Amino acid sequence: MRRNHTLLGIFTAVAMCSTMLPVASFAAAGEKLTVTNGDNQHTGNSEGYSYEIWLDNNPGASGSMTLGKGGAFDTEWSASVSKGNFLARRGMTFDITKKASEYDNITLEYAADYSASQEGNSRLCVYGWFRNGASGDKVCEYYIIEDWVNWCPKPEGASKTVTIDGAEYEIFTIDHYGPTIKGGGNETFPQLFSIRKDKRTSGTITVSDHFKAWDAAGFPIYNLTEVALNVEGWESSGKANVSKLEMEVGGTPKPTETPSEQPTEAPTQAPTAAPPADGYYMKEDFENGAGVWTARGDTTSVASTNNGAAGNGLAVTGRTDNWHGAATSLSNSEYAPGTAYSFSVMAKQDAAASDTFKLTLQYQGSDGKEHYDTIAESDAAKGDWVQLANTSFTIPEGASQMILYVEADSKTNDFVIDDAVIATKGTKIAATSAATVSSKGDVDANGAVELKDLIALQKFLLGGKVTINGENADMNDDNAIDVYDLSLLKRALLGQSARQDEPVITPAPTEVTPEPTPAPTETVVERREGYWYNTADVSWIDPSKPMVAFAFDDGPVAGGASSTASRIQNALSENKAHATFFYVGQNIAGKEDEIKRAQQLGFEIANHTWSHTDARTLDANSIQQEITSCAAKLTEITGQTDFLLRPPFLGVNDDLQRVAGTPLINCGFDSGDWNGATTQDMIDKFMNGAQNGSLNGKVILMHETYDSTAQAVEYLVPALQAQGYQIVSVSEMFKAKGVDLKNGQVYNGLS
Repeated sequence: MRRNHTLLGIFTAVAMCSTMLPVASFAAAGEKLTVTNGDNQHTGNSEGYSYEIWLDNNPGASGSMTLGKGGAFDTEWSASVSKGNFLARRGMTFDITKKASEYDNITLEYAADYSASQEGNSRLCVYGWFRNGASGDKVCEYYIIEDWVNWCPKPEGASKTVTIDGAEYEIFTIDHYGPTIKGGGNETFPQLFSIRKDKRTSGTITVSDHFKAWDAAGFPIYNLTEVALNVEGWESSGKANVSKLEMEVGGTPKPTETPSEQPTEAPTQAPTAAPPADGYYMKEDFENGAGVWTARGDTTSVASTNNGAAGNGLAVTGRTDNWHGAATSLSNSEYAPGTAYSFSVMAKQDAAASDTFKLTLQYQGSDGKEHYDTIAESDAAKGDWVQLANTSFTIPEGASQMILYVEADSKTNDFVIDDAVIATKGTKIAATSAATVSSKGDVDANGAVELKDLIALQKFLLGGKVTINGENADMNDDNAIDVYDLSLLKRALLGQSARQDEPVITPAPTEVTPEPTPAPTETVVERREGYWYNTADVSWIDPSKPMVAFAFDDGPVAGGASSTASRIQNALSENKAHATFFYVGQNIAGKEDEIKRAQQLGFEIANHTWSHTDARTLDANSIQQEITSCAAKLTEITGQTDFLLRPPFLGVNDDLQRVAGTPLINCGFDSGDWNGATTQDMIDKFMNGAQNGSLNGKVILMHETYDSTAQAVEYLVPALQAQGYQIVSVSEMFKAKGVDLKNGQVYNGLS
């Protein structure tokens, strides 16, 4: 399951709750960050530790945070106003895969010079959240309070005294109503407290012992998301100099960056081992047990089974969430960020008529956030083995703490995996024999099912001049040749996900001398004259529910895994949302990978002309050249030949409508990012549109080139889904509603 792991900036103070949107910031040691009304948050990663400074948007309040070496920091705040709330914190994030009380050793050593005014209240504490999985519905907020001024929370019911690190702490839990890290509004959730009876401002905190004490007391303990030293003030003023903050996990110190004249946010990568002589980094057949693979999820177990694809396999049982499965860690010393590898795993389930498997890479990015990238996915019918394979998946630059795992969309279905392989880029890993296809799929009837058949079927469906054998091409025996057959053939050949609308990425075919073939059965797929050929898969869309088509202009952009485009793609992918990307031809050189990744994730690739020139200033021949030049480049990259067009500057004239040869997609809902709209402006506009219905059925105008847009999308995708909206591509929205798109006609939305 794709998930959103971008924290929506939601933190709950003991005295009150505040929901805020993070403004991504990257800072080096010595840099001072300030917050005021209107510029109220900075987050990021520096010196190996995460940081955050936040202020509630209240006039008259302000604060600052100066980052030090390692986890150290200075902070000062002035929030002695009504509902003034401030916090500054540093620490580390966790991958939400392990129950907090199962960590053997998490320690935090600190020293702070801390003081605050007697008005309002303030505290020095360790802070974080628990959650039952990255997309789980159960959450819990926790505090380990070391020092406080003027007020401290008290138990509403029974409490217990425990001794940790030689000191007594009062532990208790209370229910609280407010926002959570899940987003989507307020709810009631538990808060856990450990209050030190003898206050202090320095020392060592064995944080994991507090988790175990809460667990032993029967308090709700879920998977760990974060541990941070937090300075917080409510309607108060104060300052703190945290001169020391060092953390260890399992006895291993949290690394800090080596000081340099030019600090970098990317974690230092260990030297990467040379590729193995045979090109295979991992070849696990599970014949002798689980090997380096373990269970993912606290209720999950893995064990050897004789029901593998060939011999023994690894059975995954006891799952209670879709991300539960089987996992293995990938070390930076062996798998180099920025390097492409070939991945393959076999998978099978017998629990449902159909389920979707995913091979996923979890990692901490150079932005300090957790990321979950789909390497490959495939739909699996009951009892059928499928291959999850990608011959060229690039581990993102700056990735660390990597975990490779197999998951399934279902939350409880058991499954089996086999033959887990990682090899050098381009290695074609054959599917285990149990998953190979029959003679079905021999589209060109030459006696073999191969990549040429996939290319031939795709060309046929796109209206190309190609002769096929209809019986062999009808993969699902429904007496029709359509994109469903293309999907099934692609899955069988490549072992990858094949949404029915997903174009096939293939290398340019080499010239092959045709072999004599039996007289084929020629099948014709209807293509209506004057209408666009819409092959979108809308089986996952409920046409009775509201939907909106996200569409982004002006890409691709530079920056790789940390770019605004990658952030937008991740936010969509992690939430199983789709969008359309309108690319400018002259921007493409050197950035082809962005387009390929968008296609692999199931997004719609579309045309924004070659040079982004307003059609209203061009003659008909020049307009046509602008369109065809960009289309040719997109075809070279994707293998597609039909692209929707968004006119630059939304400019349309008679010549454009006459020569376009494709529908013209303008917009019915403008984000305003091009006109200086801030992240908050966009969020407010979209959420108001969702509430009053003006967003429903509209095509959105956004640009992938703005940081403010990327931030807004990271918030809006899950927020709109929580309001019942389906986020789809342009072609998906119109097809789901049964609207045929006419070439040359302008569309702003469904109405």
